[in-house]
Amino acid sequence: MLPEQAVGPRIKRISNAMDRKRTVDLEDLGLTSSQGLVLGYLARHLDEAVYPGDVCRHFGLSQPTVTGILQRLEAKGFLLYADDPADRRRRRLLPTEKALACHEWVKQRFIETEELLTEGLTEAERSQLLGLLDRLIANMDAGWESVPPRQKEETQCSEN
Repeated sequence: MLPEQAVGPRIKRISNAMDRKRTVDLEDLGLTSSQGLVLGYLARHLDEAVYPGDVCRHFGLSQPTVTGILQRLEAKGFLLYADDPADRRRRRLLPTEKALACHEWVKQRFIETEELLTEGLTEAERSQLLGLLDRLIANMDAGWESVPPRQKEETQCSEN
């Protein structure tokens, strides 16, 4: 396959552009794109217990990456850790009042970025694109089946 026909570099370029835009949009709050995404996830799951491993699996990130994001959110006053009453070995993630107060504003910036990304697409094209992207994600997830177990342990999140 010729490099100009490769899908992966295009997806990476789109991802980088979205991250840059979101980070600029969230600059006044002192948040990065990744931190804003995690806060949005926590705000949408207020009625259930959320743990670091849940964040890792939802975003497909490694445990060290998620740990870094969570530590920075905690340091900035957007996140608290709470002991799980059912299992003291586990620590739940809770957005602070500060995080919840700016959630709608952050959500609106992300909606604007999504609208910019899909500008000019019909609903049918958007739906088809989502289906194709879901297939690409499934392909990459299936690729983990061939990774040796030890490497998987080093890159995936634990069950915390």
